[in-house]
Amino acid sequence: LEELLTHNNGNFIRNLMKSLSNEISGCSDVKRLLAIVGVSLNIIQPDLETSATMRKSVLPVLMSTLLSPYPRVRQYTAEQLYVKIEEDGDKLLGSQAALEDATQLLLNVAWHDEYDHHGHIIKARNQIADLLGVVLSEEARHVTFG
Repeated sequence: LEELLTHNNGNFIRNLMKSLSNEISGCSDVKRLLAIVGVSLNIIQPDLETSATMRKSVLPVLMSTLLSPYPRVRQYTAEQLYVKIEEDGDKLLGSQAALEDATQLLLNVAWHDEYDHHGHIIKARNQIADLLGVVLSEEARHVTFG
């Protein structure tokens, strides 16, 4: 896996994530979406020389699945991102405070709620993106679901 992820300066990662991002668009197959989350999280290997490419390519995809129209996908993404942060948070986040903030958001938000009437899920996703250094457009910050 390491050889594949570092091959050709991270081009494999960029191409794979572009394909997965396209697959997510309009996908209504929850099992497929859950598999995409799993693959995406396994690509994040912060000790490799291509870790910057991984972060730039993978984390935006995960931020989009945190706002999936499917509660199960949102919940699974939050759970798996929590596990990844517990494993590699010191390498993914800049400080202990950011690590704690991200884990608390992932644990305390009701990602499985059918609707986000008060904007708690969107606000939490935006805060997690900020903590992870993921740049979201203004349009992405105000997207809605449900």
